[in-house]
Amino acid sequence: MVITEPTASAARVSIELPEGPADHIAAFLEAWGAQGLSVADRRSSMRFEAGSLPDALIYYVVLSEFVNRWVDVTVNRVPVDFERVYEESRTLPDAGRPAEVPQWAQAGGDDPGHMPHVVVETAEAPAPETVSMIRYAYRVRMVPPPVRTKAAVVTFARVAGIRRGRQRRLPFLSTGREPEPHDKKGDDQGIDLERLRLQVIPHRKDGPPQTYDVVPPRRDRPQYRKLSEANAEPATSVLTRLGCSQDEESGEWTCPRAARRPGHPQKPSVRVEKNRARCRTCDVAPLTSAELVAATLDVTPDEASSLILEPGREAVRPDPAHRRPELVAAPQPGMLITAYVSTSRPDRFDCVIYDAGVGRPREAIIWRPDTANVPEDVAPLELQPGDVATALVVASKGGMYELSIDAPELAARAIASQVPEIVDGEVEVVAVARKPGSRAKVVVAPTVPNLNALGVCLGKRNNHYHLQAARRVLNRHRWDQSDRTWEMLEIIAFAADRRTYLMNAMRPAIVSDVRIRGKQSVVAVSGLQYRGGVGRGGLNAELAGRLTDLNVHVVAEGEDLDAAIHRRP
Repeated sequence: MVITEPTASAARVSIELPEGPADHIAAFLEAWGAQGLSVADRRSSMRFEAGSLPDALIYYVVLSEFVNRWVDVTVNRVPVDFERVYEESRTLPDAGRPAEVPQWAQAGGDDPGHMPHVVVETAEAPAPETVSMIRYAYRVRMVPPPVRTKAAVVTFARVAGIRRGRQRRLPFLSTGREPEPHDKKGDDQGIDLERLRLQVIPHRKDGPPQTYDVVPPRRDRPQYRKLSEANAEPATSVLTRLGCSQDEESGEWTCPRAARRPGHPQKPSVRVEKNRARCRTCDVAPLTSAELVAATLDVTPDEASSLILEPGREAVRPDPAHRRPELVAAPQPGMLITAYVSTSRPDRFDCVIYDAGVGRPREAIIWRPDTANVPEDVAPLELQPGDVATALVVASKGGMYELSIDAPELAARAIASQVPEIVDGEVEVVAVARKPGSRAKVVVAPTVPNLNALGVCLGKRNNHYHLQAARRVLNRHRWDQSDRTWEMLEIIAFAADRRTYLMNAMRPAIVSDVRIRGKQSVVAVSGLQYRGGVGRGGLNAELAGRLTDLNVHVVAEGEDLDAAIHRRP
């Protein structure tokens, strides 16, 4: 049973899910639609009441992927802290990568005899050897405790958290009585929860497409000049400078990230096409030269560009003892920099930065952001010595660099660093509205006809890889925290018509109607989307108002908008 919990102005909605359907995804979508819910309603607050096994776990995967977050779980009205167990399991220590990584392993149940077996159903954290087996095995089938639904949910959270690496890798849901597997597909090994998860993604598209208009290109684009020049450098030359070698038979290159990523094959896995490189293991999409260097050295694309454009510069990670004054390229205002925090002070954070990610260290400061208007449930920014943050160079005074992590431009540069079309001028960033630490809305528009700027900035695959990569740049200082604590980044399509622009800016809420009078506006959303339309502390409406230069008031669908707009001062 799924229960959505909207505001007091809308009634609760309960969804009964059938037991043992032939297709759990179809059954869930049918039950969802039968209650009059749309795709946009997936952002409402929810609670999942787990029923009998195995349907409870299967439906939970479908629901969580559909809403794109782990949902609160209760079993017989007793809460289960799924997300806490999941996040704790992600950081459990292991015994290292096994010398021979098994193709299959089983977690839970009785020892099958034909594959490695570990036990995870205990109150204590599993031993490092157990964690290694679950984390590094290519395929894991999980046998949850029979009948005991709460223990099964906790076991799933534990195994899913351990297996979470660069991306999710959910296990097979098995009975333990399946035959010995003969290949990696595992069609006879139970229910592939990872495959099920991927099948849900196409069903969560957000309603009608946003309307966009073409804008004229800007002539002066100095902030993107280096990125453009660096991306024009041959990817094969960049791979050579990163210490990679090419296999003459296959034409593929070794991956520069293989040595520091568990489970990465040592054989060549990088293919270069159209001057972009893609590793089959590391990348969901081909990378430009700047993106490849940035991903390898853990620096920003701007720093990577400086390194690429300076011949003879060694491609190595930053080292405080490494001094090469003859190769120093001073950071310029507007550049994205990797800042290493050294001291936290009442008014600022003292940092160290490096030219182009390597070379001589330089002193810098990040002024503490204004936290007066931070939403109640968003923690004020606090950096500690040893933290690493992505910052924007604001100014240089007497050899001291002033950096910012709350400037709206930082969000724009984060998405631009991942989208070559912005760098090349085919897409323009029109406006930005940002509440640092909570949410940022970046408005984009194409400069050429027949180009979907929104789709380009999100990424053409279901996982929105460009958007996720930009979020990682923006939230560098929060990598060790749950991604639910990260600052949200939303891409909005620009429209010349003010009414359409406002409807676009209100995303993720789907607006059914709008009234505008002078600087005042009233937007109507369905009752279940009211909370998301307003946003935490009114943030979504506030940011939409900044973009459109309007005072935005959100009302539930069904209210008289003409009367509501005339009540506004």
